[in-house]
Amino acid sequence: MKASATQITSMKFVLVGMAFLCCALLAGCKDSSEERAAAESQCQQVASSLTGFRPAAPAGGDSTVGKGAAVGAVGGAAVGAATAKKGKTTKKAVQGAAVGAAAGAGVAALSDSEKKKAAAELKAAYDREYKNCLQDKGY
Repeated sequence: MKASATQITSMKFVLVGMAFLCCALLAGCKDSSEERAAAESQCQQVASSLTGFRPAAPAGGDSTVGKGAAVGAVGGAAVGAATAKKGKTTKKAVQGAAVGAAAGAGVAALSDSEKKKAAAELKAAYDREYKNCLQDKGY
């Protein structure tokens, strides 16, 4: 059974149409992923500008407990030495340093806790804005 010229032309037309459709679909996927990446980038900028949060450099990560303890120890030692009676200066300075270090570390720990809480709230706000932006763009 031989195919007629009309059948061959029809098959060529179908094959060319299918090839065109495949190319269009593949190009559409590429454009869609590029458009999504552009939308994500734009939404990151929008969310950052609205909230002040920068995902590349999140706030609240560094602890200040060690610094607080050191400052407290120095201050406590100075107060202890200044208020000591003659002959008891060293003992009072050491006691003052210990109390000052504990107090300084405690205050710094509270401060760190507040900073971490604020940073978490800021990140949550950023995430909401980012998500809303993407939804507005249809993603």
